[in-house]
Amino acid sequence: MNLSDDAMAVVVSSTRLSNSARPSLPPKMWHDFQRALADAGLTPEAVFKGSATLEKAGLGSGTVRRIDTLVAESAAVAIELEHLESKGIWVSTIVDAEYPARLRELGHRAPPTIFGVGDRSLLDGGGVGLVGSRNVSEAGAELARQIATAAARRGLSVVSGGARGVDQVAMNAAYMAGGAVVGVLADSLEKRIKNPDIRRALDSSTTTLITQQRPDSEFSPASAMARNKIVYSLSTITVVVASAEKGGTWTGACEALDHSIGGVAVWRGDGEGEGNQALALRGALAFETPAELWDLVGQEPAEDPEQLEIDLVG
Repeated sequence: MNLSDDAMAVVVSSTRLSNSARPSLPPKMWHDFQRALADAGLTPEAVFKGSATLEKAGLGSGTVRRIDTLVAESAAVAIELEHLESKGIWVSTIVDAEYPARLRELGHRAPPTIFGVGDRSLLDGGGVGLVGSRNVSEAGAELARQIATAAARRGLSVVSGGARGVDQVAMNAAYMAGGAVVGVLADSLEKRIKNPDIRRALDSSTTTLITQQRPDSEFSPASAMARNKIVYSLSTITVVVASAEKGGTWTGACEALDHSIGGVAVWRGDGEGEGNQALALRGALAFETPAELWDLVGQEPAEDPEQLEIDLVG
């Protein structure tokens, strides 16, 4: 994998590639670290120039030791990147030109490094995000299905988190309608791409899957929470189909509203969750019919595409 020195420095300092116990810098800490380097006239590759260079940037001894520990495993990280490339997994860092512009808008919340498979250009196309409960009712599932299908027919990508429930329904419906799908994963990317259906979807160039964690990492609540803002950021508008007043869907929607991350719409009708009304009161755009949503998005229907069948969840 051919990365610039700056990009390699980002991967080395912000990921746990090659060793899940690596003391990598989480996004906010990484951005603070890079800001200190920039203020000293340095770029990320300064991490490879030794402790003395980092100390000139005014970094504390604890941070310098942590960076030194990370840099010591640079060779192992490079080998792991080559291994990922052999599986078709690419890496994009915030210093790369092709890093999604929509993610840059997250500022210090932007993941310094993302891993993915599929067409990277889908990440900057906007689209409709669909999120909601894993235990969504049939009415809620049907709404997600209708919106995802209609989005595909309007030439809009569907962005979701790849989990069971609303995510699964929406992503599968969009693919079956011939639309583009972006999945932001909180579990193992490597396992997902072993699924034959997903490989076919990737081969069709209409599906992209990304993650900000190690591609072999299993699901965790923390990774699910971190994923939420990426879904909202990559979407022109994100629809909350069903939410309780707690849990991942609620927390993600509140974070997006509080920090103006994309547009947030909330369903008010059959199949909604108990938290939907509260989200509307917090400022989410409420709608009671799918037609109202498309008025918000301002898109006209496209011709019906070919129907396909696939399981994008695996």
